[in-house]
Amino acid sequence: MKQQTAIDSRTGTCQTPTAMPVMAPPPGIALSYTEALVDPGGVFRNPADVVEHPWFTREEKRTVLLSWARDELVLEHMANRSLPELKPRSRIDAVIEALAQFDLNAAAEYRAAVSAIGAHELRPKARRA
Repeated sequence: MKQQTAIDSRTGTCQTPTAMPVMAPPPGIALSYTEALVDPGGVFRNPADVVEHPWFTREEKRTVLLSWARDELVLEHMANRSLPELKPRSRIDAVIEALAQFDLNAAAEYRAAVSAIGAHELRPKARRA
């Protein structure tokens, strides 16, 4: 079996495993933390996949879920503002639920933001004179 040298992206140090085989990640698991930050919904099928990801640290999972929550919140806001009759399929509730496992305060803030967006949608629009 051929040994490979890997560079730890966090520390910048070289690591050469002595007896570790080179293994491909299972299908559907992100190869790159950066990709997961940029497009979490494109990398993971659902927020629970982030929670169960075997290679990300708790902090990395939290950060990916924060990124995903922000993306979903923007989607909710834009849909409610621009096209309220077209309800896009939002995963904000599932993302917030997953985020709560890592950061209760952030999850509460996103819940409040979603409620505020919903309340804004229910308010009558001001009439112009």
